Amino acid sequence: MNQEKFKTEDSLAIIEQSLKQAANQKTGAANYYIIWGTVLFIVLIGNFFVIRFPSDLSASIANALPMLFAVGGILSFLQSRKDDKNETVVPLNEKLYMYAWVGASIGLGAICFSNPSDILNGFCLGILLMFGLVNFIIGGMTKFYPLIIGGAVSMVLAVFIPNVTMDYKFLITAIGVLSTCLIPGLLMKNTKAIV
Repeated sequence: MNQEKFKTEDSLAIIEQSLKQAANQKTGAANYYIIWGTVLFIVLIGNFFVIRFPSDLSASIANALPMLFAVGGILSFLQSRKDDKNETVVPLNEKLYMYAWVGASIGLGAICFSNPSDILNGFCLGILLMFGLVNFIIGGMTKFYPLIIGGAVSMVLAVFIPNVTMDYKFLITAIGVLSTCLIPGLLMKNTKAIV
């Protein structure tokens, strides 16, 4: 009987140690934050300059900017394949990131397509609100304060979107993306934070 109890306690200790190890694994989220933060920042800043300084050159740039989304998709796919090869243990936070970002994407799509005549306004507002909320929650769950701060900044910036011209909507949204994606992604990559 004593030996049976010992085996049960050993089994529980092994399970607990495995869960702690999985919880303390750093995810590959930093790379996705950097990829999509860079893509969105370039697209948004590019659109700001296109509207602010119209010319034939800026019109050509505007036509080329959507191709960056395909580049982001390809880079994300390649990063995902690399993660699948390198990860021996799937961190618990991976599901948090996956469900949060899938939900944010669905929410952003709903915001944009609910009013097709004003899709760009919805796009800017949706990015600021959805990215801000998702990162605020993820930052709180992972105790990574740059995500919490970036998320809060992004949601506050959303207040200005209805009251400014389209060029400044893009500029404000670019600042929001910088605070919710690019800066936290770079900090995730360059710190020992378990995110």
